[in-house]
Amino acid sequence: MADAGRNVIWRIAGGCDGKNAVHGVQQGHYHTLLQELQREDEGRLRNFLRIDAAIFQEILEKIQGKIQRQNTFWRKALEPGLKLAITLRYLATGSSYQSLMYGFRVAHNTISKFIPEVCEAIIDAYAEEVIICPSTPDEWRQVAKQFEDRWNLPHCIGAVDGRHVTLRCPKKSGSIYYNYKGFYSIVLMAVVDADYKFIYVNAGVNGAGSDGGVFAETDFREGLESDSLGLPPAEPLPGDQVPVTYFLLGDDAFPLRSWLMKPLPLRNMTMEQRIYNYRCSRARRVIENAFGILAARFRCLLTTMPQQPKTVESIVLVCCCLHNLL
Repeated sequence: MADAGRNVIWRIAGGCDGKNAVHGVQQGHYHTLLQELQREDEGRLRNFLRIDAAIFQEILEKIQGKIQRQNTFWRKALEPGLKLAITLRYLATGSSYQSLMYGFRVAHNTISKFIPEVCEAIIDAYAEEVIICPSTPDEWRQVAKQFEDRWNLPHCIGAVDGRHVTLRCPKKSGSIYYNYKGFYSIVLMAVVDADYKFIYVNAGVNGAGSDGGVFAETDFREGLESDSLGLPPAEPLPGDQVPVTYFLLGDDAFPLRSWLMKPLPLRNMTMEQRIYNYRCSRARRVIENAFGILAARFRCLLTTMPQQPKTVESIVLVCCCLHNLL
C-alpha cells in the first residue's frame, strides 16, 4: 500500500511518463485557475502573478525563445508560458517548490531547474531597458529636479542603501555570508530616484560586508570618484550664489563625501541644522520605501531562500527589473 501511495503522488506531480505528465499539467493552475481569472477578474490575476495579462504576454514574447525546449520521444516539453507563470508565482509568494508542484502539477526538481533560467532570460531582456542610470548632466538634473519638487531637497541625484536578502547557509561557506544581524544573506545595494525606481542595482555580495564597504567596491562609487558618471558641475542652490556639487543621500553606514551627504549626528542642533536633517531624512527614505514596495510585491524576498547564492542573485535582480517595469 505504501508503494501504491507514492506512485499516485508521483503521477500527480507529473514525474511519470509523458502522457500522464501532460494530463497532470493540464489540471494545474496554469490551464485552470489562470484562464478563469483572465476571463473573469483581471484584478485577481494581477494579485496572483503581480502583473496583468498584457505585461505577462509581453514578457512571454520576449523570452520564450530562450526558455523553450524541444519535445522528446519520452515527454513533451513544458510550455514557456507555464514556466513563466510558475516563476512569477514563486516571486510573488516565496512558496516552496513542493507547494508549487501540487498547484501547477510540475515536479519540484523540474521547477528548481527552470526558475533560474526564466529569471536570467527576463534580466537579459529587460535590465538595460528598465534600470536606466542617467549618463548626461541634463538627465541628472531631471532626477535632481524630482527630488527638489517632491522632497524639497535640491541637487540630490538619488538615495543609496543596502538590503540584506536572507538565504540558507551555503555548504562549506563558513561565515562568509553571516552578517552582523545574525543571519546568512547577500546584499542588494541600490540607488533610487524620487519615484522609487531603481537607477542602479548591485546584488550578490556576501552579507558579511557592511553597506559602506559593499558600496565602495561598486562601479557606481568608482564613477563618482573618477567623475565619469556625467554629473553636472557644481551650481548654486536656489536663492544662493555659492556653488554646491550634486550628491547622493545615505545613512550613517556611508562615508561623508562631497558627492554623498547624510544627516548630521549632533545634539542640541540649531534650527538650520534641524531643517537640514529633516529634509535629508525625508528624501533619503525613498530608498527604504522602494525596498519595502519591492518586498511587499515580491514576497520571496521576505523568506529564507534555499537556493544557491548565484540563483538568489538572479532572483533579486529580476525582482528589481519587474519592479521598475511595473
